[in-house]
Amino acid sequence: MLTKVKTIGENISKIEGQQNPLNLNLQITSGNVIVLDFKLDENECSFSGTDAMQFEQSKNDRILLKSSAGQKKSEFPSYQIGFNKEIDKQREKIRTSLEKMKSTLEIASEINPKLQAMAKTFNDVLPDLMDIIFGKINPNLSNICTIRINDKLPGESEYFKPIIDDLMKDLNRDYYIKYGKTSAGNDNVCYICGNKSSVTYGFCSIYNFYSANESAYIAGGFQQESSWKNFPVCPTCATHLRAGKEWIQKNFQRYFYGNTYLLVPAPTIERDDFYPMLEEIQRDFTDLSFKQKNEKNIQRSLEMEDNVFETLAAQKDQATFTFLFYKESNSEFKIMQEAEDILPSRFRKIINAKKTVQNYDKYPEFKNLMGLYQKKIPGNLTFNFGIVRTFFNSKFNNDFLDITTKILKNRQIDKQFILHQITNIISEKFRQNQLFYEIQKAMIFLKFLYALNLIKNKLNKLEVKMENKYEDYFRTHPEFYDADWKKAVFLIGVLAQNVLDIQWQERGATPFRDRLNGLKIDYHTIKRLLPECINKLEQYKKNYYRELEEIITILLESGEPDLRTQSVDEISFYFAMGMNRNKQFKSKEEEKEGA
Repeated sequence: MLTKVKTIGENISKIEGQQNPLNLNLQITSGNVIVLDFKLDENECSFSGTDAMQFEQSKNDRILLKSSAGQKKSEFPSYQIGFNKEIDKQREKIRTSLEKMKSTLEIASEINPKLQAMAKTFNDVLPDLMDIIFGKINPNLSNICTIRINDKLPGESEYFKPIIDDLMKDLNRDYYIKYGKTSAGNDNVCYICGNKSSVTYGFCSIYNFYSANESAYIAGGFQQESSWKNFPVCPTCATHLRAGKEWIQKNFQRYFYGNTYLLVPAPTIERDDFYPMLEEIQRDFTDLSFKQKNEKNIQRSLEMEDNVFETLAAQKDQATFTFLFYKESNSEFKIMQEAEDILPSRFRKIINAKKTVQNYDKYPEFKNLMGLYQKKIPGNLTFNFGIVRTFFNSKFNNDFLDITTKILKNRQIDKQFILHQITNIISEKFRQNQLFYEIQKAMIFLKFLYALNLIKNKLNKLEVKMENKYEDYFRTHPEFYDADWKKAVFLIGVLAQNVLDIQWQERGATPFRDRLNGLKIDYHTIKRLLPECINKLEQYKKNYYRELEEIITILLESGEPDLRTQSVDEISFYFAMGMNRNKQFKSKEEEKEGA
């Protein structure tokens, strides 16, 4: 991963040079800037009021806003203020940012003593600033607070020039000076490039895969100043890592069903001319800013997912792409999942699999589903990773990312594990009487995995041959119905739903639901349900299904040895699919009768 970042930084630096030497925040493109004005003359300083301005990246060389999440502090008194609807929590966010500004000014005054009066005055008026800033927070924009001394912002002010000069004097100082300690080694091999270097730095972990801010993070403890022994990086690679990280963060940070990920391109072979390819990839993704807010719009989210995959599929196989799903909190960078070195040809296969399962002429059960995406409007079910999210919600986020990674990397997936989660969701929705296309979603999910050969079926007995409307349906879905027991269980599900439909017509209620075990069906339950369904139909004198019952009996007799060995999840899923499709097999006579 770090080698890929370094390669990008190396290519970017060759063409663009070091464009962000102060490591300013490049992520925020717009916002509300609350400006605190001060007058400073030698040893006298006074607060003179506030002003507001719009934030743009083109202004950041004057505002000097850096990333400073958690406990991180900037060298410049410009900080973001988070938004919270609750008044007390909002005031706490303001207080935190002001305290950081106070600390920054105190440290800056040690470098430039002319700022000592400024630091003291800021501390004196800090309580009053709380109320002033509270009234200027814009809930719809990113809020930034900065100071202006004698009408000049930090990047324009002569008072901050010594601080800027101190930083510029050694761009890599953050890589060997932290926590008040210096970590640098001599004549060591660089971890990134493998070359021996006269000096190596110890604090170059740009994503903080391990943390050096407390000795307890490493078993047995270690001295922070000796960090270069664990992760030595030469000055050249340090510069390239910084440039690569900023470029990736700016162009390829994406959101994916509640997760943040970085998309990292890399050449398939080492080459000196990777920059033109990077430029082309960047251009292709310019209009694909998959922002977090788009996740709330289901249709927009699905369109963005399709566009990202199609754009990746259109690339040449001269580059690979790594998906790095992560969480970042304070100084810790936690990798959730990593799908490394995915070729564009893999994305083409994924898109082709999606097209295969979205054949609505062949699979009408996925077509014109009323209210699927919008109320009272029919929609066609498409495969997307939101389907996977249906069965692996935020409580199962690690599993969701694991499945996503396996799909991307063409790795086998445990079918029983998938079925277990699917049947849990279907059973829960059934008990709450809230089933809403979950069965169709499960079908298209599994069909997609079958199309990519990521799941496989066990060998089962398939001996019964017949010609009827049910067999026509089974032929349409051969990956599902490759065993006599599967067909039998599916058709018992059809029969059970027919009983429920007749009960509803006769009684306005469906007490037979209680016999379905909350859709947790095992071998003994399925054997019990067939005669119970027949008895109920006879009671209502509406047994239109004697042919179906005969077919089930033949299939059960053939498939029973295999059926005895099946899991509850597998039996339940086939039963639920049968219940879902019962109307597809009803005759005109049944429809007239309301059955």
